[in-house]
Amino acid sequence: MKADRAWHALVACLALIGLAIEYRFTLETHPGLIARATVIYFSFFTILGNILVMAMAAGFALGRGWAQRTGLRAATTLYIGVVAVVFWTLLAAIVKPTGIDWWGNMLAHGIVPAAWTIGWLGFGRHGGIGARMPLLWLVYPLAYAGWTFLHGARTGWYPYPFIDVMKRGAGPVAITSIWMALGFLLLGYLIRWIDGRLAIWRTAPA
Repeated sequence: MKADRAWHALVACLALIGLAIEYRFTLETHPGLIARATVIYFSFFTILGNILVMAMAAGFALGRGWAQRTGLRAATTLYIGVVAVVFWTLLAAIVKPTGIDWWGNMLAHGIVPAAWTIGWLGFGRHGGIGARMPLLWLVYPLAYAGWTFLHGARTGWYPYPFIDVMKRGAGPVAITSIWMALGFLLLGYLIRWIDGRLAIWRTAPA
């Protein structure tokens, strides 16, 4: 197996392990409520981001063309990058798992984002991402926000404290959401720029 496909196979395995540990933790914290725990599990942006990485990395390792599309790979880098940045800047101080759960948390928020980003930088095609693409990448986080607020309004549960309307109020959460959307957009354009530089660097004559 070539180095690029082997690396992505490793990333897919790491993501799967992290997801399994995180699901185990969610079930343990909601004993006897499998359906409820499963909905909560899939309501975390972290989990969805790691699932996306797992799918993209597995697809790349298997040689699937869709997993090598530059726009999809860059978008995946954006989403899993936000997972890591938000956790280490806003949540790491208040989330203190132990034992095997520590490993699940580290995989989902640290190791997998870093491994995917290394693979994105080092392998695969680059270039050809249009100027409007980062705007399209906003559709997913906006859809996620819609689900989060709808689900939260019905149940009173929110996955992250900074978007908890019940505790912070609608106004502060709205402001936070706007700033996060701008953050997604700016990071998206930064990733597009990096992708373009990588394309130029790889095609430049030796």
